[in-house]
Amino acid sequence: MRYLYLAVLLVGLAGSKTTMAAEIEQFFMPGELIAGHEDLKSECTNCHVRLRDTTQKKLCLDCHDHKPVAEDIEKNQGFHGKDKNAKSLDCKACHSDHKGRDAKVVWLDRDTFDHRSTDFELTGRHKLADCGGCHLENKKYRETAQGCYDCHKEDDAHDGQLGKKCGSCHDAVGWGQSEFNHDKTDFKLKFAHQQVNCNACHIKEKYKDTPKQCASCHAIRDVHASRFGKKCESCHHEKGWDKSIFDHDRDTDYRLEDKHRGPSCNDCHAPKYKAPGKGLVRSCYSCHRSDDVHNELNGKKCQDCHVVRGWAYAEFDHAANTDFALNGGHSNLACEACHAFGAETKKIDTDCYSCHKQDDVHKREQGTECNQCHKEVAWLHDVRFDHDLSRFPLIGQHAVAGCESCHQNSVFSDTDSQCVACHGSDDVHRQGLGDDCAQCHNPNDWLIWFFDHDDTDFKLRQAHAEVHCHSCHTKPMENMTDKGMRCIGCHRRDDIHDGQFGNNCERCHTEESFDILNMQSLTSFGRQVTEGAPE
Repeated sequence: MRYLYLAVLLVGLAGSKTTMAAEIEQFFMPGELIAGHEDLKSECTNCHVRLRDTTQKKLCLDCHDHKPVAEDIEKNQGFHGKDKNAKSLDCKACHSDHKGRDAKVVWLDRDTFDHRSTDFELTGRHKLADCGGCHLENKKYRETAQGCYDCHKEDDAHDGQLGKKCGSCHDAVGWGQSEFNHDKTDFKLKFAHQQVNCNACHIKEKYKDTPKQCASCHAIRDVHASRFGKKCESCHHEKGWDKSIFDHDRDTDYRLEDKHRGPSCNDCHAPKYKAPGKGLVRSCYSCHRSDDVHNELNGKKCQDCHVVRGWAYAEFDHAANTDFALNGGHSNLACEACHAFGAETKKIDTDCYSCHKQDDVHKREQGTECNQCHKEVAWLHDVRFDHDLSRFPLIGQHAVAGCESCHQNSVFSDTDSQCVACHGSDDVHRQGLGDDCAQCHNPNDWLIWFFDHDDTDFKLRQAHAEVHCHSCHTKPMENMTDKGMRCIGCHRRDDIHDGQFGNNCERCHTEESFDILNMQSLTSFGRQVTEGAPE
């Protein structure tokens, strides 16, 4: 009640005694003002409305030192304007007064302050910067300039030539992390250009009037030596020099096919040739002279034989263009196998022997018409020689014998046609029956034989019919004479008369057996002995 009484008293005195009222207000002051408000201690109405329990916020914000704060709150910007409670709270909620001259009314902790509550959020390298690096001493925080150039003027490598809007290219990550949008200029960076360092085009940091023609930057890399002009974009693409967009099939009258698509432009468009459209030679020989293994013997129209798939893919139609079709083993031969170096193609002989003379193992004994026996498939493939047309037809076992069984060499004509020439080692008679094997044997088999001794001068009768050949034929046939056909020739050892009755055994004996005597002959022989007839 005492405070109420004093209040009523002050109202009564307010109209006429203002000075006294001020003195009474100071009497009831709850404490000393802070150092910043020390000059306002004589007039409480600078901050308070008398006898009203209402917010003093407007009075605080009307103070000239805090007008920018009022604008921030109104525009929702700055530290105070971004606080959603700033419009409803009174200033004294945070900034209390009457706490004494040394009282702290600004509760700002530099170590924990969240810069996101300001208009300048710290990102990138700014997070690592010391507060004093931007907020200078004896200067309010809000008065700190926010432009990049204000802090980084000394870091400007462009010396101000690009203006002061560093943020157009750089970001807080670092100066080297440029984010300049080149597409906003009249030269958009595409593909390989996006990876190029700025200084590669903007020499000595010169960004104005930079030339935009390809040749302005790439003339030093022009492998064509300006032969194709300076409009590089006609062929090349920003993806890279090797990404050519020139369509040879579309843009010229010479289509590139197969092997021609592989070489580089300079392989054909060499310095000695003119640029396209100015008389470039397009014949095969103009480029492939050094590849001519024929040394011009076949002319210069390479396309008559070769195709663009490769030199090895020759498509010359030998049958249609010559009188010698390539068949069998000839079809896979290289041209040089017949058309040797130095040979003129149009005059080459087409007979077998002209090429295969060195292959003639018969030493020309069989003539030079190789095709009579051999085929184009191969020399030894199904040789067609008919032995039956020769002087020795092949029958029996001879028909299945290999050629080399009789022909020890390839000169077939000197082969002996006598049986003994091949079968001498098979002669179990040891020439006792002569060398004409065919008299007994035939080509079907050695053991299949037949000989009729009656066809000779000595017919085999009775006991002789059972005697083995070798019993009589004990000597080579050429050593046997007519005497060899007499009885004594074989039976001398059987002569029990010891030659007393002579050598004509048949006078007494018969062919049936030695023990059986020919009585008629014996009687006649006895009469002769009695009469003393000479033997």
